[in-house]
Amino acid sequence: MGGAGGPRPPKVLRWIASLLIRAPDAAFIMDDLGELYERDVAGGMPRWRARWRYGRNLLGSAWSVWGAGVRGRGRGGVSWLDFKLGFRMLVKYPGLTLIGGLAMAFAIWVGVGTFEFISQVVYPTLPLEEGDRIVAIELWNVEESRQEPRTLHDFIAWREELRTVEVLGASRTVERNLITGDGVGMPVDVAEMTASAFRLAGVAPLLGRTLQRADEAPGAPGVVVLGYDLWQRRFGADPGVVGSTVRLGREQATVVGVMPEGFAFPVSHRIWAPLRLDPLEYERGQGPALRVFGRLAAGVSLEEAQAELTALGRRAAAAYPQTHEHLRPRVMPYAKSVIDPSGWESLGILSINGFIIALLVLVCGNVALLLFARAAARESEIAVRSALGASRGRIIGQLFAEALVLSAVAAAVGLAGASLGLRWGMGILESTVLDGYALPFWFHETLSPASVVYTLALTLLAAAVAGVLPALKVTGRELAGRLRQASAGGGGVRFGGVWTAVIVAQVAFTIFCPLISLVLQREMSEIRNRELGFPVEEFLSVVLRTDEDQAMGLADDSARAERQARARATFLELKRRLAAEPRVSGVTFAATPPGASHPWRRIEVDDGGAVPPWEPPGYRVRVASVAVDYFDVLGAAITAGRGFEPADVEAGRAVVVNSFFVDSILGGHNPIGRRVRYLPDRSEARSPAAEPEPWYEIVGVVDDLRLDDGASSLIAGLFHPVAPAAAGANGMVVHVRGDPASFAPRLRRIAADVDPTLRLERLVPMEQFRREYLRFYGFWSWLIGGLTLIALVLSWAGIYAVLSFNVARRTREIGVRVALGGNARRIILAVFRRPILQVGLGVIVGALLIVLLHIITSDPGREPMAWQIAQIAVYAAVMMGVCMLACIVPAWRALHVEPTVALRAE
Repeated sequence: MGGAGGPRPPKVLRWIASLLIRAPDAAFIMDDLGELYERDVAGGMPRWRARWRYGRNLLGSAWSVWGAGVRGRGRGGVSWLDFKLGFRMLVKYPGLTLIGGLAMAFAIWVGVGTFEFISQVVYPTLPLEEGDRIVAIELWNVEESRQEPRTLHDFIAWREELRTVEVLGASRTVERNLITGDGVGMPVDVAEMTASAFRLAGVAPLLGRTLQRADEAPGAPGVVVLGYDLWQRRFGADPGVVGSTVRLGREQATVVGVMPEGFAFPVSHRIWAPLRLDPLEYERGQGPALRVFGRLAAGVSLEEAQAELTALGRRAAAAYPQTHEHLRPRVMPYAKSVIDPSGWESLGILSINGFIIALLVLVCGNVALLLFARAAARESEIAVRSALGASRGRIIGQLFAEALVLSAVAAAVGLAGASLGLRWGMGILESTVLDGYALPFWFHETLSPASVVYTLALTLLAAAVAGVLPALKVTGRELAGRLRQASAGGGGVRFGGVWTAVIVAQVAFTIFCPLISLVLQREMSEIRNRELGFPVEEFLSVVLRTDEDQAMGLADDSARAERQARARATFLELKRRLAAEPRVSGVTFAATPPGASHPWRRIEVDDGGAVPPWEPPGYRVRVASVAVDYFDVLGAAITAGRGFEPADVEAGRAVVVNSFFVDSILGGHNPIGRRVRYLPDRSEARSPAAEPEPWYEIVGVVDDLRLDDGASSLIAGLFHPVAPAAAGANGMVVHVRGDPASFAPRLRRIAADVDPTLRLERLVPMEQFRREYLRFYGFWSWLIGGLTLIALVLSWAGIYAVLSFNVARRTREIGVRVALGGNARRIILAVFRRPILQVGLGVIVGALLIVLLHIITSDPGREPMAWQIAQIAVYAAVMMGVCMLACIVPAWRALHVEPTVALRAE
């Protein structure tokens, strides 16, 4: 290209120009631009500037020629005819359309759903009027690097003096027991809020009215506003609920309004009461934790509001140095005051999109293998088009358009499923990770415009990977020469090392991922079937709390002891009332209910254990704090020594261990009288002031009562005796005759009668713990199973495409060898040697990954390594056979090639 003495542009520019325009046009343009370059140099222009001008003009001319081809549907670019041909190809190759389209749709579905959720975490938007101008104000302790939430006096001052932020309001969350007319109580998180918060949100009530300033006055009648979900669930969507009376703990309140669906300000609340706080009752710097919010005044920026707050903060620090010397007020977007990942945390969260894009590229790389096989089969057509004057860019554009049609259909399917998947994923997150708490109200299940744009970007990326890469390979250099070789029976385009790596990677993935799914299924099966040491289906579990729990941490020792004594009396009275119920067989207390995972601790034995520790130093055990009658109520047998006695609670030095503790740590030796103590954690161990833990004496052995969810192997357990309401022992276990769930309403009525402030949280049948774990495992099993199925289908399709392509390319050779009496086994081996090696290598890599995973996550309680290796070998052999099923049809075609047909093949 270009004259003999003219400059040659960089390879990148020449490659781009060759993609956009035909070779004759490129040569003509380069010759013309070469003369211009020589004139520039002769005129004194620096060579670097002349070369820059040369390259810029080259790309500009190439782009103009390509654009003219697009407009005229001529030699270059992409036309609507290419998209019409792409739709025809979808119909002509239904298998490829189904396999490749579903694979792309799954990757786009996962990508868009993940992007939408991540965007809501990092870049939240409030679905309220002028939501972008709603801000939060807080005090920051610069000396201790923490927030100071006790801002009652500051809030009063800000409301009077602040001018850059208007409609200033505050709220706090209190836990109360909501008791309706039927006498049944349920725990609720009440948002005690100023009336200005409803004006700030700008949402009209569905029924009645919202809170008013008069409701905040001391001595005003108690009122509440209900959320839509609570109104539907607890009041049966009764339109006459306004004016009815309910109780929040011991206080009566009148329902004055119902908010519309979706309203949950300030975070995720469903019931609101007026905030009544008198600053005269608290010293400065004291009082309840408040959340302060408002709206930026018209024309005011966040920076201007911060400047005014800084001035007010300096004034407060000067006036009250004892409490405000290190406090600095700051203003921020409201949602950031609830969830505010730091810069590095935001970067880490956003980087998840990189893994999603990698997944899409991996899936599209597999689809590209299929499209490459299809494009290679059309090599004759492509060569003829090139001979008739079609540029390489024009041919690549056509293949890209065909892939774009496929990815667009997949994007439509993925986009339709993303909203449903987002709703499902948020439900899993709330029920498992957040333990039943709802996400903030600005998290939504619909896709934002940014997600639609992101989908378009993924669609183009998928089309580029799946369409352009095969097109570049097929339309490479010496296309006409390859066509002549293919006609002779031994040439044509070949699958190179990149495609070999793709096949090996996807086969390894196909081997590795199903085992993970099988492991999850095994965990689920063990959770369902493993005995926990007591009849779990006959028990109710509940967490007991009182209104005084929130103030317990702020009280001094004497006040804390007094409140704890009152709570213990309440718990015991509830136990007495329940014990009198005909359906109740027993009631006991524990810090953590049986059937749930208990905390880990590391211990040492007085004279060492009989077996080496699993993870030195010490032995890992699960620890439970239980009432004296815990084992009796659960029906767990004491196999050695004795159970707990009331005196053990006061002494605090007796422990009971389970049978597995004796077998695994003490080697089956007599445990009675042996002593154990806890080892400090790593931070405490490094402290020079750390004192050794006290020794505890083993007084009994209980049958293998599990201290986990049953998903793992049996674990050593250690039990301590505690009194109800002490040391966090606020979990109650009720043994019920018949269906435990049917007794739950009766239990709530009795609790409300004993103490209206007694809240029953997490009141569920004990079997519910299993169902929650199963739901969590099921989510990941489904997700990994979907990836595995896609990888498996793509592996089958890719191997089938490779083998079919090899057979088609070597039709003449196979026919001649068959005609000459060639051995069928040798023919098959010659044709399929490389695919068989690729599949075998993928199986080996996948099996090695499985072995590595087993070594990392090995559990001494499970079957030995040799048995695991045997399972892996059998599984790998089965998967090898499954992958080789894709060879059946191509092999049959290869052995049934007619010599006369083969000799006529082009």
